[in-house]
Amino acid sequence: MASPSLVLTPTWQVRIKGSGDAVVGGGVLVPGDRILTCVHVVNAALGRTAEPAVPDPGQPVAVDVPCGSDYRTRTARVVASTWNAERDTTLLSLDRAVRGSSAARLGGRMAEISATGRPRAVRVKGYPRDSPHGLSAEAHVVGPGGDLPHRAQVHIAESRPAHFEPGFSGCGVLDAAEGAVIGIIVKARYATAHGGGHIGLMEPLEMVAPLSPLLADPELDALEPALTALRFEAVAAAYLAATRDRIPEGADFTTAWDAFTHLRAMTPRADRMPREIVFVEQIARTGVANTAVLRAYSDSRRGGEVPGGALAELRGAAAAGPPPAKGRLIFAAEAVPTDPADPARYILSHWIDNGGDLTNGGSAEVAAEGVRDTVLGWIEAAEAGAGFWDAEEAPPPTRLEFFLPFSLLTQRIAQWRLRAPASGEGERVGAAYEIVLHHTERLHTRVPAWGHTRTRLLRRWQLLGGNDGGILYRIPTAPPAEGGIPLQDRLADPAIVLVALGTRPDRDDGERQLYRALEAGLPAITWLDAADSEATRRFHDSLGSAITREGGAISRNDLDTLPEYLHRWRVRSADPDYEDEGYDPYDITVIHDDFHQIRELRPTGIFSSPKKAR
Repeated sequence: MASPSLVLTPTWQVRIKGSGDAVVGGGVLVPGDRILTCVHVVNAALGRTAEPAVPDPGQPVAVDVPCGSDYRTRTARVVASTWNAERDTTLLSLDRAVRGSSAARLGGRMAEISATGRPRAVRVKGYPRDSPHGLSAEAHVVGPGGDLPHRAQVHIAESRPAHFEPGFSGCGVLDAAEGAVIGIIVKARYATAHGGGHIGLMEPLEMVAPLSPLLADPELDALEPALTALRFEAVAAAYLAATRDRIPEGADFTTAWDAFTHLRAMTPRADRMPREIVFVEQIARTGVANTAVLRAYSDSRRGGEVPGGALAELRGAAAAGPPPAKGRLIFAAEAVPTDPADPARYILSHWIDNGGDLTNGGSAEVAAEGVRDTVLGWIEAAEAGAGFWDAEEAPPPTRLEFFLPFSLLTQRIAQWRLRAPASGEGERVGAAYEIVLHHTERLHTRVPAWGHTRTRLLRRWQLLGGNDGGILYRIPTAPPAEGGIPLQDRLADPAIVLVALGTRPDRDDGERQLYRALEAGLPAITWLDAADSEATRRFHDSLGSAITREGGAISRNDLDTLPEYLHRWRVRSADPDYEDEGYDPYDITVIHDDFHQIRELRPTGIFSSPKKAR
């Protein structure tokens, strides 16, 4: 068996269904709202035997198209002119387009594999009979082989004991290095008693005649020698610009072409701009390679891969230079060891980040009830500092970040009020700043009990960057049913990146939910501090409709900008009672642990407050 896949299904991979909604195989969504699959999969879907004749074009074939963490059922019909019983391939035409899905990037790689003799690492997701939601297998295309000329032989990776089984037919073979679909599985070989095999046969896209026009790419062919001639060291800054929003990773490349092919396998940036385009454009600015060749490649992608107007914006932004970084005020609290019978006390420290430099502003020892007044005093002191509001080189800080122990995470910070200079009736802190909470214990590397959680947190960020998004999970507002699935098991899926609690955490059930979400390594956790469960349901609905796409998936950009979005949500309404929401958005709290940012802050001392007040 292949390994269970818990991450989001590629938006181009479809399931093809037969009678009784049984999944009989897969297919690949290709440009033109068409699906590439196997002839024998279509025959199975229509209840036909191994019939070489073209089915009636009026017969609908049921297909499931992935939308986030779910599927949408649609119908498609055979394109008669593409039916090739000998090669076992055909195209289906969707009766109507599906929002939220995108066609696969297609590539022809057999000539390269045959010429070099080097196996190509690939991934395949199929639908065996006992796994309708899919199983993923890692494999290598090793070269030509099989029952027909120009067919390819695919070996399951030795490190992943798995089988190609019935249900893998028609499924896309994804080039692991470049993120392009290079063929579909048509057969399994070396059958076992379980009906599977360690070797599969792939029909390369080069042998699917109706798709051949999509494989010609003269601009890419011209780009390869231009980038191969460049050492990676000469374009390292361009690579950094293309990956600035991702978790830092090793960049062990020899040439610019190596880096380019790696970037092509990544999901686009939050603005949908492919990262390899950013890379190419940054190189073009330096003049170290043929600018005409580089920009010809970028221009050739504008038809479907690059959002409208985005390339012009990228070139304009590159000319203008990067925008100044946002500033922030950072506060950290560390519990002071005391007798359990005594009131809790904390060392509270703060830092001022102007977007470039991080300055320690001092510390104080306070009780829990003194946190509010101390923080407000520090905010007012920072705002009164020279250049806070009118610095020419950097904007004023726009975010407050709090690194807090669990005992202080329920502070209603957004509701605190700043003093106004004349009336004294200042606005709420949540109107003046974005507010983000962090749970100190799970981020502190010197707290070994949370080590597994930190690993899971990193894994979720990596999957979010490697997929086209993650999952928003909303915990039900009703108490858990007796004998139901434990919450920690429901939160185990690494594709979940944001959880909305079903009740506020100052209640027993809410406290349990918050602890479970923190332990599960969720990058972002949010809740509404309201006693009314109906208000919480409305908040869940508003959150889902505002930041997720069709199917319930949340993009990397939406997760990254959640604090900024929440700030706009709080101040956008002219109605001070927020009757349209049915709850006060200032009662919304967000924990948002950006792993890239956390790594940057570890050397600053923020995770280890001074042992005594200064």
